Amino acid sequence: MKYKVIFILLSIFYISLTGNKGYAQEEERSVFASKFCTIFYENDVDLKKVSRRLNLGFSNFYSPRNYKESPGISIQDIIADKFDAIFNRTEEILDMYPARIHVTINIYKTQEELNKIYEEFFNEPNNAVSFYIYKTNTIYTIESKLTENILAHEMAHCIIDHYFVMLPPRKIQEMLAVYVDVHLKD
Repeated sequence: MKYKVIFILLSIFYISLTGNKGYAQEEERSVFASKFCTIFYENDVDLKKVSRRLNLGFSNFYSPRNYKESPGISIQDIIADKFDAIFNRTEEILDMYPARIHVTINIYKTQEELNKIYEEFFNEPNNAVSFYIYKTNTIYTIESKLTENILAHEMAHCIIDHYFVMLPPRKIQEMLAVYVDVHLKD
């Protein structure tokens, strides 16, 4: 019995040291947070490019003038505000406001890195530029394809998964997420 306990404890320790890359946030990554999101990104991701790709003309919450007048605001703060504006708009479109919701977002530099993570989770090839996994409450995406519509679509999956006590079928969830994507700029 004593050896079983020691074996189990050593196994748990070993697993925690060698954790799955898809779950762990690697050391060569940086992080910042907003009200609704914690954003991990590889150090070679161009955050200015990410910010330029997120066009928030639809949002009263986000005003670019606020940032031009305050040069001391970091690019991380600008992106955090944009992500929160998209999240708020997504909740508004769905008319779903789950309590205490916070999602992790991993931004990768290349499609190959994203594909590797996808294959670790699903053991099949990836054909998406972004995806959300309920089990980890994480959106996985790449710098070069990230747009406000893609982000809103994935955030919709997160909101839907946290709103319902019993999750709706996958096809219904996808219909709602596409609805958000289509109506984001109404």
